[in-house]
Amino acid sequence: MHITAEKIKEAAEALESTELKSFMFQEPTAGPLTRRRRSSRSTGRSRRSTRGTRRSTRRSTRGTRRSTRRSTRGTRRSTRRSTRGTRRSTRRSTRRSTRGTRRSTRGTRRSTRRSTRGTRRSTRRSTRGTRRSTRRSRRSTRRSRRSRRSTRRSRRSTRRSTRRSRRSTRRSRRSTRRSTRRSRRSTRRSTRRSRRSTRRSRRSTRRSRRSTRRS
Repeated sequence: MHITAEKIKEAAEALESTELKSFMFQEPTAGPLTRRRRSSRSTGRSRRSTRGTRRSTRRSTRGTRRSTRRSTRGTRRSTRRSTRGTRRSTRRSTRRSTRGTRRSTRGTRRSTRRSTRGTRRSTRRSTRGTRRSTRRSRRSTRRSRRSRRSTRRSRRSTRRSTRRSRRSTRRSRRSTRRSTRRSRRSTRRSTRRSRRSTRRSRRSTRRSRRSTRRS
């Protein structure tokens, strides 16, 4: 069979009468198939952007955790070293003070022994009443010395306790200041990173919208 011009005209008229011509010559964006393709592309891009944001957030959280671990380790080491130094200094000071007190007590004991020997010789030569009076005076002097020593020890203990309390308050203030500074820095960094991530997501959405409009 030969295709003639009349047959071609008849086929064209049949196409014009039916909806095949409108379906064949419509725009590629008008059909449902193109819409499905566009939706799949936009979802793929949104999935890629969400994956990128998740990876960036994971990396930021890992970095912050590592930095916090390193900072806590450094603070623990510094506190341990400071406590060791303070303990050593206190031990040395206590040893020196005890040695000085021992030497002073030995000197006082020697001087008292010498004085008591002289007084004993004088009291032997004197009467029995003078011996009783000297014994009473010795007892009173011993009691006064003991009371003085006890007062000195109490004063030293109170001074040490006050010094320790002041040191502890200073350390607590320093630790609170450092913790507040670190928390502020961490919050600032987290806010900055969140803003950057939002900006990136907005840019990606804008680009995807532009690409869809152009297509």
